[in-house]
Amino acid sequence: MPMMIRSYALVVLLLGALTSCDKSKSKSLSNQGADSLEQALAKLGDTSGTFKKVGHQYGPPTGKIRVANLLELDGKPSGPVDIYDVPKPDSSAAPIIKHLAYGQISEYVSPRAGDNYAGSSSNLYLFPADVKEATPPFGERLDNGGFDTGDQASMAIGPTKGISGAASVAIVLVPEAGKRVNVPLADSATAIQGGQGLLVVREANMNVDSMPEQYLMVDGACPHAPNDGRATGDTAAYRKQPSSVSALLFFPVAPGTHTLGVVTSKRGSGLSSCSGLTPGATISLNVEAGRRYMVWVYGQPSDGMKVVAAPIATP
Repeated sequence: MPMMIRSYALVVLLLGALTSCDKSKSKSLSNQGADSLEQALAKLGDTSGTFKKVGHQYGPPTGKIRVANLLELDGKPSGPVDIYDVPKPDSSAAPIIKHLAYGQISEYVSPRAGDNYAGSSSNLYLFPADVKEATPPFGERLDNGGFDTGDQASMAIGPTKGISGAASVAIVLVPEAGKRVNVPLADSATAIQGGQGLLVVREANMNVDSMPEQYLMVDGACPHAPNDGRATGDTAAYRKQPSSVSALLFFPVAPGTHTLGVVTSKRGSGLSSCSGLTPGATISLNVEAGRRYMVWVYGQPSDGMKVVAAPIATP
């Protein structure tokens, strides 16, 4: 009997040794597998053992755009705005145009394309200053078509009313280069300018109902724009009258410093002369020969008509 017990004990010890050996080999193989996986992930640049989340990939800077903040809401200046090149800025996003005050024109900016593939267009999105979760009329894109490579434009944020009658945003865009340029109009501007300076004039408040007729005053006089072809009847007499800025107009001016302002007349009643009229706020603009200047007319009768100007960049 003692011999049987000793034999049984020996068998148990041998089985235990084999089991321990198998466990050790299994653990070794497991460790080798884990090491191989970690090495593979390291080669992929991820030693955490998990896949990293990749955010939306935007494209390269596309287009060359500047913005004038001429927005009034319910007849009052909107205050400063931030403009982004992403539709839903998160906490890490910075505005491409920051704290643009009412009455100011930004520098040119090049927003990123919306997607990282050839031909993707860019856009701009309007928000109140320091606000990233906007409510209407803010938070919308500023251009329906977007901007492509080669596009250059000056854009005004102006006032209007939405379908419900609530205050809203209207965009007035003047193409300077790219696919949207009206070639005959551009040729006309070149011919009108000659060797002088050229004022390219547009009203930013064109979408406000019942606005008076608005006229650009230059050094106390209201010139006629050579590209103003809206004459009816006596065209010779019309060419001597001031041009209402209800269309994109070109005014050639001699090099030097000029005083610009805006005068008005009753809606539907044109002016034959600006004599005796006094403009509201005026600005001083130094004009260089061969240079063009974007001039925006803005404001409302409740707070006075104004003008702002800046040189147009060479495309």
